[in-house]
Amino acid sequence: MDVADEGRDKNAFSTRHGFLLENVREWSGVGSDIYQSVEKVFGFCEQDNLEEFRFDEDGLGAGVRGDARAINELRNVARRPSILATPFRGSGAVFDPDDEAVRGDNGQAARLNKDFFANAKAQSWWRLRKLFQNTWRAVAEGMAYNPDEIISISSSMALKDKLIIELSQPTYSINGVGKIVIDKQPDGTRSPNLADSVMINYAPMNSALNIWELLGRQA
Repeated sequence: MDVADEGRDKNAFSTRHGFLLENVREWSGVGSDIYQSVEKVFGFCEQDNLEEFRFDEDGLGAGVRGDARAINELRNVARRPSILATPFRGSGAVFDPDDEAVRGDNGQAARLNKDFFANAKAQSWWRLRKLFQNTWRAVAEGMAYNPDEIISISSSMALKDKLIIELSQPTYSINGVGKIVIDKQPDGTRSPNLADSVMINYAPMNSALNIWELLGRQA
């Protein structure tokens, strides 16, 4: 879930099944009332048989966690299953900081995630870039990849063309300490809300921290 900023920005939500991106949705929020948008996302989760969704916790998205908790309390009273809301903080530290981002080669040392990306947003956009690059190589060059190394966009997606345009919008650069930074909204463009929701959905997050919450919900 990508939460809209103030103004003409829109909320966005994406659904995936493994490597298949099944759907993206967008809608206008009502002022700064996040609660109604979180309710809408819970409805999408029920339609798509999802037990969990991710949300952008930066900015206005900080309120999603509390709203999701309140909605789940009402669902529990009504004997309906809870839906886990997992925060994504693009401004936060990278995931798996000591894993290799770039393998060492020809005597060059490997670059670790913490040394290669400025933050989780840069790391997650880069991963999405790699997924599409791998998919192209698999189709065009016949290279073999594991399913978690590729991505496919459903041909039946209503907003497919708009999503593809948004996915091509972000650019990257190298900051003063040699790390990748992402500019998702270059001058003259709008915030790529649909693409943001996809980036969050495929972010290389470690879900191990959520296992106890999942077990508690199922108890």
